Amino acid sequence: MNDHELARKLARETGSLLLGLRTHAATISHSSDSAQSALAEEILGSEGDRVAHDYLVEQFAIHRPDDVVLSEEGDLEVERLSVNRVWIVDPLDGTAQYSSGGDDFAVHVALWQADSDLASKISAASVSVPARNELWSMDEPIQRYQPQGDPIRILVSRSRPPRELATVVSALEKQFPERGQVQVIPMGSVGAKVGAILSDHADVYFNSGGFYEWDLAAPLGIANHNGLAVTDCSGNEIELNQVNLRVKDILISRKELTATIVSALAQQ
Repeated sequence: MNDHELARKLARETGSLLLGLRTHAATISHSSDSAQSALAEEILGSEGDRVAHDYLVEQFAIHRPDDVVLSEEGDLEVERLSVNRVWIVDPLDGTAQYSSGGDDFAVHVALWQADSDLASKISAASVSVPARNELWSMDEPIQRYQPQGDPIRILVSRSRPPRELATVVSALEKQFPERGQVQVIPMGSVGAKVGAILSDHADVYFNSGGFYEWDLAAPLGIANHNGLAVTDCSGNEIELNQVNLRVKDILISRKELTATIVSALAQQ
């Protein structure tokens, strides 16, 4: 099993595990017993992250025992800076959406390789959006996009829409008047957002509020593979497997829109 096949297998199976857990929790929460309802909420609020993490770590131990794993739910002090291969995973991106019954949560699995020539050194990645039956991988055919002149659609965080949003909307409407009024769409997981762009349900995602590497690594790999522009909000390539795991901002967009957005953000 090569790295692409492994990433796809783990993203798909972890997504199925999360859906199964949520279905089980739903059977408990329908009870009139308040204690059982509270148990269901706890399962979805914390157990989803833990169970998904444990499954991924177990699978990496079987299939890639010599590789380092960096997970949101794991030990962040692992010896990763001096090795060639690091799996950067988010077992459950969008916990709030998952626990509330939404469909915009995802599983992120990405491989960072020090000797890779690919963008941000992500050499394999898969993103599963299980409630939407979506699975995106870097070894799949590229999703081709032809601009149709429809309104530009910007994805933003449900909980933390960027403060620069109005400025970006204004700049895009001025630069592309033929496309009409920009639409703003709140959504959860970064992986779900990239999937929405690749499915042609959106055109842009940006956030200046800050992330961690596991939030971005796999979606970044998928977006780059499919020809989207992926930078920070200043237009620079994003570096991963850094000492500081915090990533200050992100811009993923159709390439024809990128320059206008970066210019608008530079004025803030």
